Amino acid sequence: MEHRRSNDAWKVISWLPVIFAVLLIRSTLIEAMMVPTPSMATTVKVGDFLLVNKLAYGVKAPFTTHRLVPVGNPRRGDIVVFRCPADPDRPQPAANYVRLFPKWLPLLPAYWCIHDNPGFFGHRRGLVFYTPRNFVKRCVAVAGDTVEVRAKQLLVNGVPVNDPHAASVRPETIPARRPDNYQQRWEQAGFSSDINVRDNFGPVIVPVGCLMAMGDNRDNSWDSRFWGPLDLKYLRGKPLVMYMSYDFPVPEGSTEYDYEVQPNAGSIIQALLHPYRVRLNRIGHLLT
Repeated sequence: MEHRRSNDAWKVISWLPVIFAVLLIRSTLIEAMMVPTPSMATTVKVGDFLLVNKLAYGVKAPFTTHRLVPVGNPRRGDIVVFRCPADPDRPQPAANYVRLFPKWLPLLPAYWCIHDNPGFFGHRRGLVFYTPRNFVKRCVAVAGDTVEVRAKQLLVNGVPVNDPHAASVRPETIPARRPDNYQQRWEQAGFSSDINVRDNFGPVIVPVGCLMAMGDNRDNSWDSRFWGPLDLKYLRGKPLVMYMSYDFPVPEGSTEYDYEVQPNAGSIIQALLHPYRVRLNRIGHLLT
């Protein structure tokens, strides 16, 4: 019996270098992700599975946001993947969670939720997994640019941007409202839940070390208009290619521009069990 336990232990230990190598590659070289929301529709649709080039904008220290070797920064028009700057590093309130693995293992983000906390991503008492969300948006402006939206028309440095990828599908236009200290409030995520900035926004100046990110689906995208400028340290990389695309059923009363799915194991299993819903024409599509 002891000999069998010893063999089992060595089997587990022998897999540790492989697991670490996979985690290291995912952290520094390439990462796979599924798109759960329509904020980039129809450029990127709900159910598209992307491979992300983590080296597109530099080499980062593993499991951190620190760039060791900067390669370059996004340009206007680039599609970028980044950590949502509004998401905390760990579940909140912190006193309600016990981390099950040490902080230096950030890719094993398991917590014990002490009390039900439905206001934070629907967490219930028990085992939960949490990492800040990855977003996919388009870089529409870089540091030093002046950005404004007038009646859904994006202007950069006073010039209207006619982006063929951008879409506004809702006929109504939310009236403009300009509170005091607009630039400061924007930089401090003061509009995070203010729908008034959707169709009329700014003008603001993108700070040094930041960019302005917006979804192509302008009427249904929670982006830099709401949570402020995107600090370059949050960049994850640049999407390369769609390696899979699954046509999740659109709920009754919704359209491809306003529904979303949960990016969890259940969604992946659903795609595997219904291969007839795979969008073959999107597989291998390069993102620009």
